[in-house]
Amino acid sequence: MASFPVDILTEIFLRISARPLVRFKCVCKSWNSLLTSPFFIKAYLERSTKLHKFNLLKYDSDNFSRVQIHYPPNNELSDLDTSFIRDGEKFKLVDSCNGITCFSTFDRKIRHNSKIFLWNPSTGENMALPQPSYHVSNLVGFGFNPLSGHPDDFTVVNVNIYIEKWPNYTSQVEVYSFRRNCWKQLGNIFPPSLSQHLGNQVIFENFICWCPFFRLDHEILALMILYDVAQDAFQKMALPDIMPLGEKLISLLDGCLSVIARNSSTKQCEVWIMKEFGVCESWTKLYTIGASTTIIGIRQPIGFADSGKVFIVNTFYRGLREKSVSHLALYNIQSQKFETFQVVVDCYDTTQLVTCLESLISLSSTKDVKH
Repeated sequence: MASFPVDILTEIFLRISARPLVRFKCVCKSWNSLLTSPFFIKAYLERSTKLHKFNLLKYDSDNFSRVQIHYPPNNELSDLDTSFIRDGEKFKLVDSCNGITCFSTFDRKIRHNSKIFLWNPSTGENMALPQPSYHVSNLVGFGFNPLSGHPDDFTVVNVNIYIEKWPNYTSQVEVYSFRRNCWKQLGNIFPPSLSQHLGNQVIFENFICWCPFFRLDHEILALMILYDVAQDAFQKMALPDIMPLGEKLISLLDGCLSVIARNSSTKQCEVWIMKEFGVCESWTKLYTIGASTTIIGIRQPIGFADSGKVFIVNTFYRGLREKSVSHLALYNIQSQKFETFQVVVDCYDTTQLVTCLESLISLSSTKDVKH
């Protein structure tokens, strides 16, 4: 084994899934040294953007949170083990970056029971973050600083809002650095007059991006909220006036920020893409997704399975006496057809989708402060 050319061995390993590579570390010292080297971890991450992508689908079923994995283009789902989260506890899938996924739990009754977890689904490694100074809120963001040059320079944002008399409030913002394994308080920096429910998020370069739906003085505000991980600062970004004002889902499509916006007048969902980041005029409507509202129910998108398919939650109304039924479906943009999964979910609001990469980034090294 030791005489095998390292460059050839590296090329072979770069094409293998992460789970076998974790076992290969035990074969010999030279293999372990190669597979844990910063060079190989970075190279594997770069290769994963082309070869090792998958989707994580989180949903609640029978009042219990589950996570399943979906590999495009196959329309199959398989379970993942999330037993590291307290048994029976519901959780939120915040986002995923460089193969590391962030979860949060939120206990309204006993706030200090709420926790934040980081998890590498490719290796099974996980860790609970140290508790912040203020309790974990229901407004948690997960980001990454690509400007640092470190593939594990992750940041978690925890925003607590204290309402005095709406719309007046104060905020306490804290950020956790994975490389330093500690929290830092930023104070009352959350933008004023904004919703406490920002919806889903995406990570774009060094920004955590949200596209909330909220009203202020009976007026619907159309804008994006961004948190700059490198600068520790929030900012607002306007959306075009011609974009529908209904509820929006933010996503990434073909390397650009994208929004799926509900059009209340046409009952359709419109897919928009921002071709030039930060330029409002560059927003372009790509296509529409069927009727979002039908006679017997409603279709609500939760994200792109890939550039040609959209995951949908179909909810069918059974009448006043029976509970509505929601299940997962895939919408094929080209054929304009829906394919239903045999997966029943409690509701649309607790169903989430994020794209993930296979990664060998380790979470165990946070015990020692990094520099």
